[in-house]
Amino acid sequence: MCKKYALFLGLGLVIIIIAIWQLNSAQIGLDINNLPGSNPPITIISPSNVDPTSRPTVLIAHGFAGSSVIMRGFALTLAHAGFNTISWDFQGHGRNPNPLNSSARSGNLLADAESAFETVANKGIIDPKRVAILGHSMGSGVAISYGMAHPDTAATIAVSPVTQTVTPDLPHNLLLMAGSLEAQFLKSAEQLLALSGGHGGETSNGTARKLVVIPDVEHISILFSPHAHWITRSWLNETFGSQPGASDYFDRRIYWFGLGILGFVLSTNAIINLMPASDQIMTYKRPLWLRILAVISGGISSTIILWLANLGGIKTNQMLGLLIGGYLIIWFGVAGIVSMLILRPQFSKPAPRELAIGFIAFLGLWLGVGFLGNFIWLPWILTPVRFLLWFPSSIILLPWFFTIGYAIKGSKPASLLGWWILQDVTIILCLLLAIRINPDLGFLFIILPLVPVLIGLHMLVIPSKHGTWAYAMSGAMFTAWLIMAVFPLQ
Repeated sequence: MCKKYALFLGLGLVIIIIAIWQLNSAQIGLDINNLPGSNPPITIISPSNVDPTSRPTVLIAHGFAGSSVIMRGFALTLAHAGFNTISWDFQGHGRNPNPLNSSARSGNLLADAESAFETVANKGIIDPKRVAILGHSMGSGVAISYGMAHPDTAATIAVSPVTQTVTPDLPHNLLLMAGSLEAQFLKSAEQLLALSGGHGGETSNGTARKLVVIPDVEHISILFSPHAHWITRSWLNETFGSQPGASDYFDRRIYWFGLGILGFVLSTNAIINLMPASDQIMTYKRPLWLRILAVISGGISSTIILWLANLGGIKTNQMLGLLIGGYLIIWFGVAGIVSMLILRPQFSKPAPRELAIGFIAFLGLWLGVGFLGNFIWLPWILTPVRFLLWFPSSIILLPWFFTIGYAIKGSKPASLLGWWILQDVTIILCLLLAIRINPDLGFLFIILPLVPVLIGLHMLVIPSKHGTWAYAMSGAMFTAWLIMAVFPLQ
């Protein structure tokens, strides 16, 4: 048995090394500079050994609950194609410590885009007269507003666009993109195309308009689509001309990210299994039907309780200083408490070894999803404000994961599959109901496909035989970190 897990550990480490090597290789031939002390935090990606003032510059704006990192696929593709790129974290997002204020939520994020451009332009390291802008979702509205407010912007690219004002004259050279699986944003793109005068025009005089539907992608996966990246590159080449020394780059980092996570799952699971199991083996004291009822009832009750709180005047979409994310934390907290009241699990003092196993499981998930995600998804190190919120949020989440850990204790693989499905269905259906009765939570719909993935990763990393507290601790800490890293401060 030890030999098997030793083999898994070695295999996992090899996979991790290969994944990191491949993720780093995407940056070869490019200069990546994070401007210290800039507000908003700015990242410049440019071709190496090239005078950046000789190349056009593309501003890149992320969407709600995103960051400059999630737009890196566009930035890398365009930088390899010979363009300078400037990306930043909007207020309340990523590395930006400033909260997302009420005026920003109404769409007035233009100042961040203008500040990012002016900061770089004032350093004299770009040509301020050859500029284009690209934005995704919330950032698409900023991109279009920027193109309208600054008529010298040569091209505007709106990915998964939101409703905005355009004319047949402005913004110049408007490219619209939407995924075939995101009906709402595709409809918005079609409306914008009609308002801007329809397909046609000439890039030479700034009147070009085009809508491209990217097949088989939705609101998030469109950001990792090489097809979308290349459509963007082609549009900018038509606007500015092909750049000297351009190289072809196909962004496949998402696959290496997935492989790297697999490596961390294998190695972390192996390390845990090489450790002796906890001495506190908890046997079932509750029947299966009660365990299932507790989980389902907890989810439904939490949705209803928070809906009533919203009706009572509590802004549930703004709790704990996070937009939307605070609702998720409180939802899990209430669901966990209700589930525990129904299930009445046995409590025992956690053994030090069990706590150590829980921390190792958290560390493996944090490194896999966070450290590797820092290449393609989100900044993995929390800002001070987010870090201070992380600890109490982990405690709030603890009852839910303790209930699940108690319910699945000692389950065989087939049973664990059933519990994975039960959690997924319960969480997704309850959050869909929450969105239905409180439209302010609508963004949750976009991230629901991630629920089965994240729950599955946690269950794969931490074997159920290693204790309820280990499962609860790792799940609560990891989920709280993820919510803190993703959702905007307000």
